[in-house]
Amino acid sequence: MEKIKAATTDISATPWQKHEVALLREIARLMGKSLNPEKVIREMLHLLSEWLGLNRGRVLLLADKQNDSHPGKLAIRYAYGLTPEEIQKGRFSPGEGLTGRVFSTGQLCVVQDIDQDPDYLYRTIERSQLPTETVAFIALPIQQESKTIGVLAVQRLRSRQRALNDDIEILKTIATLIGQVLRIHEEVARRTASLQAENQTLRQQLQRYDGQHGILGNSAPMLTCLSQVERLGPTDISVLILGESGTGKEVFARALHNASARKNAPFVKVNCAAIPESLFESEMFGYEKGAFTGAGNAQQGRFEQAQGGTLFLDEVGEIPLAQQSKLLRVLQDRTVTRVGGRKETTLDIRVLAATNRNLSKEVAQGNFRLDLFYRLSVVSMKLPSLRERGADIALLISHYLHQASLTYQRTLRLKPDALAMLRNYDWPGNIRQLQNLMTRLVLMSSQEEIGCEDIRQHLAEEVMLRPADHFGVIVAETPEQPAEPALTRAYFEVHSHNDAALRSALETAKGNKSKAAQGLGLTRRQFIYRLEKLGIH
Repeated sequence: MEKIKAATTDISATPWQKHEVALLREIARLMGKSLNPEKVIREMLHLLSEWLGLNRGRVLLLADKQNDSHPGKLAIRYAYGLTPEEIQKGRFSPGEGLTGRVFSTGQLCVVQDIDQDPDYLYRTIERSQLPTETVAFIALPIQQESKTIGVLAVQRLRSRQRALNDDIEILKTIATLIGQVLRIHEEVARRTASLQAENQTLRQQLQRYDGQHGILGNSAPMLTCLSQVERLGPTDISVLILGESGTGKEVFARALHNASARKNAPFVKVNCAAIPESLFESEMFGYEKGAFTGAGNAQQGRFEQAQGGTLFLDEVGEIPLAQQSKLLRVLQDRTVTRVGGRKETTLDIRVLAATNRNLSKEVAQGNFRLDLFYRLSVVSMKLPSLRERGADIALLISHYLHQASLTYQRTLRLKPDALAMLRNYDWPGNIRQLQNLMTRLVLMSSQEEIGCEDIRQHLAEEVMLRPADHFGVIVAETPEQPAEPALTRAYFEVHSHNDAALRSALETAKGNKSKAAQGLGLTRRQFIYRLEKLGIH
């Protein structure tokens, strides 16, 4: 190892200093755009050659034990000015030659004339391929946390009009930057490997559910629903999917579609609650050109769009009573006529429906047609709430947390107490609430480990329309609304009201027959008919 000597020629440093500043500025720009070592380090070596005359730069790292035929040796990983064949030759055991010595000792090595140093091995490039002038060699350790992980080496012409110490100082800076690039790359690779391992675990778990159409869950209620999908999927019967909001009704509808012979045909979803009553017919049945103001072109309705496939009527309980009869006619006849048209189109579709309402109660109250109810619910499928799926909660949390982490490039973990808290939570918003919570945790949490307090804070921010949640977070309660009057009156037999009831109603209404009838839930005609049958005048 030689002592470093200043260059003997007294020159102005100003032009070289400008080159150094420009070089460092360019390297900073490169690192700001990318931390890919293959691109950034090679460009660093290129700039050293072009701007400072430090040629044939190379970075040597220990060969990968898994992917290299010479494990444990220093190998050229990044280089500029060397051919692929020369790069392959550049292998050194630790301690071998000048390069191996720098790696073993962690000390800088400067050779003023490679022809005069027996430890310079000419392994990478033959002397005949180098300039005939005196060639110097500089090698520096690349370190991370005081540990040598590689070697940066360059060649220079000894006669260059630039101080050797200046070259050494700039090379020290470059070696430090290379160490940082490699460290960050390793950290990204480690985190990526961790996410890939977690992803692989989830994929393996999903493979266990291949017969379950990608639906996560192995609790008893879910297995019951999934077995129904297996039985009902291949058929063409109508299925009414019931369940609370957020339980995955659309997911199960798609599973039924994908399990059928229609899986390669369209799956058309209609949110019945989002269609204004005035647009119901044109939206569902389509319209012909000129059928109404603004109908510049003919348009298919949702029924025609689903031809050959599946029509999914989501929130079917929200369809106005006046439109239910029109929907029923199409379902019965299996034909549809566009608004403003006369031609009937025969339909070849399967109809699935979903609602979070109690349709039996809606039928009893006169808000939903009984014949339409039976037409839609040849078979009903009741989806369990997340409260009933305690055995699935940990799996769902892991899945949605991992999904959000991949999307937003973060790595989060739940502490055991936080996971236990979420397992005991009653999830009023079901799976949709759980998925949203995991996404919010990934986006908003400042720590990589999530504890109970973080969970409480995020749950407290949710607006749940009930007095208090499972953890005592008080929220606004929606006052119970009075039931709306039924759109159709209940049926009463002729002798449903006796003499006393009719007379009492008349007396209360002060002789007003319309009001008296209303008080008994009858029409005026029904009330008068009963008066006449009983001889009351």
